[in-house]
Amino acid sequence: MRPALAYGLLAARRRARSLVLPAATVATGAFLLVMVVVLMPAVRVQGAAFGRAADIGRAAVVISVLVLLVGALEVAITATRSIVARTREIGVLSGFGVPPRSIVVGLLVEPVATAAAGGLAGAVLGAAAAVTGSAAGLIAAAPAPGPVVSAVSAAFGVSLVAAALASAPPAVRAARRPPLVSLTG
Repeated sequence: MRPALAYGLLAARRRARSLVLPAATVATGAFLLVMVVVLMPAVRVQGAAFGRAADIGRAAVVISVLVLLVGALEVAITATRSIVARTREIGVLSGFGVPPRSIVVGLLVEPVATAAAGGLAGAVLGAAAAVTGSAAGLIAAAPAPGPVVSAVSAAFGVSLVAAALASAPPAVRAARRPPLVSLTG
């Protein structure tokens, strides 16, 4: 597995420029999710003024999760484009006897690393913004450490799982393709 991970990291490093936008989209979703979860007490207070506190809170969480999932799907689309561009390379690996499992692992490193970087950056920035906003008096409710940690963990976890699940099918298809088809296709 070590060579597969090294191959995946090398490929991700080569394509770093094309991974900036997907990582930024995941970071935006993670930032929003953390901010919404951390600021939920304030959202409920504001929602109570409209008489629909629970509905407004759920809507805010759903919207932020959707943005995070869109970011993870953008990572998967970028990974699929990368796989298509590397068809011959995958054929060469298959032709030299690299097991399909190792090829799949190597191909999944790029989207998982991208989602991890974006998710972690966005979640940490969201937590920092919530704490800073509360300290500056911009946010009425002080964020409790428990919800901050759980929101950061959720944002990071959702981005990783969604990117891996969405990127796995094209990686598996590419690894299972016969070498000759990959080399001539």
